[in-house]
Amino acid sequence: MPRPTASTSLLRVAGVEAEITYKPIKNLRLRVLPPDGRVAVSVPVGVPEHAVRSFVEGHREWIAGAQAKVQQLSPGPGALAAGGRARIWGTWHDVILGEGDRPSAHLAAAGLVVSGDDEESRRRGLEQLYRRELESALPALRARWEPLVGKRASLVRLRRMTTRWGTCNTRTGAITLNVALAEHPPSALEYVLVHELVHLHERGHGPGFTAWMDALLPDWRDRRGELQRRG
Repeated sequence: MPRPTASTSLLRVAGVEAEITYKPIKNLRLRVLPPDGRVAVSVPVGVPEHAVRSFVEGHREWIAGAQAKVQQLSPGPGALAAGGRARIWGTWHDVILGEGDRPSAHLAAAGLVVSGDDEESRRRGLEQLYRRELESALPALRARWEPLVGKRASLVRLRRMTTRWGTCNTRTGAITLNVALAEHPPSALEYVLVHELVHLHERGHGPGFTAWMDALLPDWRDRRGELQRRG
């Protein structure tokens, strides 16, 4: 008998947007996830939508408190100005203002040199650096993991995302990774890439997906937890 797989949808309840995932479980489970306080609800297969809505609405006060705590633990990036700091591959670097108005960023012995005529411009320069770092790291990771997973992504693209670390289009085989992964240790990028490659076998996060991840990357839960804590 084939095992049930998870399916995910978005549900808005009383101003709360929740990611609803139906799974072969017994009880409703509610989580608020970093880095931005995303609400995720795991729902037993067969539970009607009105029951899910009632569950979320009954936890609105708890959700608001949990989101406030997540924002405190996962603050936004500091100002890209002299005296500020920014992360690259999990390491904090002192910000040094460079010359010139064009957006740019690079690592130097003394710290992270960023240039631009304002904060927004300097952030564009930092994102360009993140993209270069990820583009440099990905070929070796793909060469290692695609044969092990037994699936090849048709395309891996980079995008700034606010609620996900990665996505996989199972129809086209394209994978999208969050540019912000360059802020975190390399193990985070490896985990998210493997996670999305496994989705080319398993669309949901059910037992089949878990079995693949356990076999390929036994510490994947630890990596996921660390990524969520760092935000």
